[in-house]
Amino acid sequence: MADACSNGVDTGFVDLGYVKVAALGVVQGITELLPISSTAHIRVVPFLFGWRDPGSAFSAAMQMAALAAVVSYFWKDIRQIAEGSIAAVAARRWQSRELRLALGIVIATIPIVIAGAAAAHFLNACATPARALIVIAVACLVMSALLACPEILAVHTRTISDLKLRDALIVGIAQVGALIPGVSRSGSTLTAALCLDLKRDEAAGFLSCSDCRPSRWPD
Repeated sequence: MADACSNGVDTGFVDLGYVKVAALGVVQGITELLPISSTAHIRVVPFLFGWRDPGSAFSAAMQMAALAAVVSYFWKDIRQIAEGSIAAVAARRWQSRELRLALGIVIATIPIVIAGAAAAHFLNACATPARALIVIAVACLVMSALLACPEILAVHTRTISDLKLRDALIVGIAQVGALIPGVSRSGSTLTAALCLDLKRDEAAGFLSCSDCRPSRWPD
């Protein structure tokens, strides 16, 4: 059996074989865009079937695959935003919808990039406590409670057109919690968006940016 720890990184997926890896890929694909933690499911499913924990490196690779799928699906919108932003900068149209949307995406991404880089050594370490089943269970329960709070307290009157760049930063900070297995990225995004009083359908659209097209971003 191959060593599951390579250069301090958990690589347990090496011993799973192609069929099990493919099965976990399906689990990742199903759970990635739902408000449930895909990382948690990639940890829990192997536990239930008596498989080795594939490790955090595998989870990261699966998330990159999901990102590639999302980018491919929304490529037309992404290209429109990119081209519109470049044209806006060249023309110094700082209030351009495309430019503001691009800035919003960048701002929402910065917090999790910084936090992920700072915590990478701990999160990717072999036998990291972050992947303990009790941590995942508690994180799932806390995430469920947080997701329920805005349903009770928020008024759900705003649309994406009402959002400001500071709102994007708030959503980005909320996504930092997704570094913990059991905290869903989409769930934390939904929670933050709903707490900002977005309507439910608008908050759901914020996840994939299918409703965050340039025409919907505020002037």
